[in-house]
Amino acid sequence: MKIIGHPLIKSKDIFFVDKIDENLKEKSIIFRYNQELIKKATELGLEFSIECFNAQQALIANAVNAELIICDENTALKFSKLAEFYMFDSKIACVIQDENELEKLAKLKVDVAIFREAIKNGNF
Repeated sequence: MKIIGHPLIKSKDIFFVDKIDENLKEKSIIFRYNQELIKKATELGLEFSIECFNAQQALIANAVNAELIICDENTALKFSKLAEFYMFDSKIACVIQDENELEKLAKLKVDVAIFREAIKNGNF
């Protein structure tokens, strides 16, 4: 499991956005599933991750090469099974508050744990 944002693990910040522009080219961004944002991010060649709420969104996020498909614990196992079966290039990720949640994410077969503090501007 990859871990982002733990105090002992060096990682870059991720920025939550609700609009896309060229100033984001050097940043790793997250946005909630939105077809217009996906289209713009893809056109600009940005590195992006998408918060998804259902299987349809997760399948599309993988198809548009999202780096991470971010979900909550309720959909994590379902998304992990989809990712395994369809051999997703995108990784399944969940946002956590502290390291005590890592074992639970491991049981849900999540690829990436993101500590809340690593996400700038977001409300997770």
